[in-house]
Amino acid sequence: MRAPDIRQRPPLGAWVAIGTLALAVRFFYLWEIHDAPGFTRLVGDGVVYDDWARALAAGDWLGQGIFYQAPLYPYFLGVLYAVFGHNLLAVRIVQCILGALACALLGAAGSRLFCRTIGVFSGILLAVYPTAFFADGLIQKSSLDIFFVCLFLVALAAAMELRARPLAWLACGVVLGMLALTRENALALAPVAVAFVALQRRDGGWRTRALASASLVLGIALALSPVAVRNTIVGGEFHVTTAQLGPNLYIGNNPTANGMYRPLRYGRGDAHYERLDATELAERAVGHELTPGEVSTYWAGRAIRFALAEPGHWLRLVGLKAALFVNRVEVGDAEDQYTYAEWSSLLAAAGRALHYGVLVPLAIIGIVLGCRRGAGPRLVVALLFVYAASVIAMFVMARYRHPALPFLCLLAVAGVVEGVRYIRARRYAALGLAALLAAGIAVPSNLPLASEATVRAGSLYNIGRRLQDEPGGLDPAIAYYRRALDLNPRDAIIKVTLSAICGSPPADSRARVCRRARPRSGRFSLQPGGCTGGDREKRRGGRGIPANARPVSGLRRCAQQPRKPLPAARRRRRGDRTLRSGAPPRRPQRPSPEQPGRHRGPGGARRARDRDLPTSPGHRPEIQLGARQSRHRPRRGGSGRRGHRGLEAADRDRTGAGARHPRTAAQRVSPPRRCAAARAVKPLN
Repeated sequence: MRAPDIRQRPPLGAWVAIGTLALAVRFFYLWEIHDAPGFTRLVGDGVVYDDWARALAAGDWLGQGIFYQAPLYPYFLGVLYAVFGHNLLAVRIVQCILGALACALLGAAGSRLFCRTIGVFSGILLAVYPTAFFADGLIQKSSLDIFFVCLFLVALAAAMELRARPLAWLACGVVLGMLALTRENALALAPVAVAFVALQRRDGGWRTRALASASLVLGIALALSPVAVRNTIVGGEFHVTTAQLGPNLYIGNNPTANGMYRPLRYGRGDAHYERLDATELAERAVGHELTPGEVSTYWAGRAIRFALAEPGHWLRLVGLKAALFVNRVEVGDAEDQYTYAEWSSLLAAAGRALHYGVLVPLAIIGIVLGCRRGAGPRLVVALLFVYAASVIAMFVMARYRHPALPFLCLLAVAGVVEGVRYIRARRYAALGLAALLAAGIAVPSNLPLASEATVRAGSLYNIGRRLQDEPGGLDPAIAYYRRALDLNPRDAIIKVTLSAICGSPPADSRARVCRRARPRSGRFSLQPGGCTGGDREKRRGGRGIPANARPVSGLRRCAQQPRKPLPAARRRRRGDRTLRSGAPPRRPQRPSPEQPGRHRGPGGARRARDRDLPTSPGHRPEIQLGARQSRHRPRRGGSGRRGHRGLEAADRDRTGAGARHPRTAAQRVSPPRRCAAARAVKPLN
């Protein structure tokens, strides 16, 4: 293997400049979103991490049970809480510093694995990429993901330059193990790194390569062993990281999966319910209690059985998840960058210019043209594809594919640099092939496979739920619910939540709302003084919560409002059954089979008509045969026995001993219409 040229290392000032630029971008972004509702309120997994970190800062460092979520980030928060107190701003500042350091590390790694130009511009691209600095401002583990990925790339490049020194590969393994403690599926990168060490080291013998591989594996084990030992002691089972693999596999591989996150129970996507729902459903299915490992095995088995039973469906689902992985839309689960762009002009501008729809096609060009530079680019490509496969095996979300961003930045910049170099060298054949592949991948990258409006609706709903729990926050919460419903009118959870609030208005609110608000096509609005219907107002942009409540889409009109009278033609069609008040008529009840004379015959036509007969209860009326004759012949498919049977039997069915409810003469009905063949039958006396 050709070692990278050490003379191409950029000076230390270039790394400092990249880190300074990244830090300035992140601090400016924090200043812009300081008045956003999500800046001081936590939603989704952030609530779980915050509660976990508070318990750790209080002294409970071991916790209870087997880890269900990656533990490194909560322990990171716990240390910060122990030092700075419960200060979310301090946490965000520390994360921004780590994010800026990650940009400098990526520049250093790119300089060693590719060249100096690619390294510098890769660090700059990561510094201004919107998803990167957006993640650094959240109370989520995505900021640590990027930092450990960039540190892992630097450790790999350094180990390659140090001629297979065991200590360098040991450090590389420790960093990879730390990455697996923040993102469990990153363990899939370990076989790639070990294979690279074992197969690509041509400057030493097999003993040297075996020692380097063993050092790498030992470093991974050193990082994961404390968690494995803790799970064994506290939980009673051996788990390297967490016990969440099985449910995640099933969520992304089942007959109703759509490639994105769907909770096991509808409407219970909160992180507090994930372990509980997975355990309860598995135990209900098997009929006895299960350990965390058995729960994970149960869900993994169901996912595998689905793939084996329906391979065609499963392959289509894998293709959909692969397209979602390279798609431009960032599918958030609790918070998304499109909602925060309402408060940050920097995030909005960067999000329109930089996204996966631009990055992935450039990365394809870098893969085709840059892999000829040596082992470094090929290693980056292998790491990217393996990590993408680990995400596609489960389901696709923005924070799940976020660790792939450093690999894509390196390859995208390599695509631009190598493309310019090929144009200058007039090597148009290889460049044309790369451009053709990039155009092919650009189609799924820019298709509307996921809706930004739906993603924003989920974030607005989560903000409303947090505001609803605060004193005096019901009115702002209702406003956020309405905005979410405008963006996603078909979301039943938002409708039900808003209807529940409308059914019980708070004491401090002057709004009167309809209690029976159900999903319909009408509109109603929460306004002081009553529940009034009206036209939809124009959508208001800008920051903050709108001052006046806007109408809610998809809800039934309030009962206080009079209905518009029906047109005359429609009243005639309905038999003038509409009430004068405009209320809809009561739906006629379907006659039950127990009611004599009101059932249908074998031919499907009604055989009897109700008619009041002014006779005494004991009198059997004389029936005129020609009074009501049918103008149609009986259907060939029917038996026609009711038309030919004796009238005595028919009357006995109506009033005789066989009837469950004997009816009086006034309630008796006329005989069924008969065909011409039955007219010769004499009536009984």
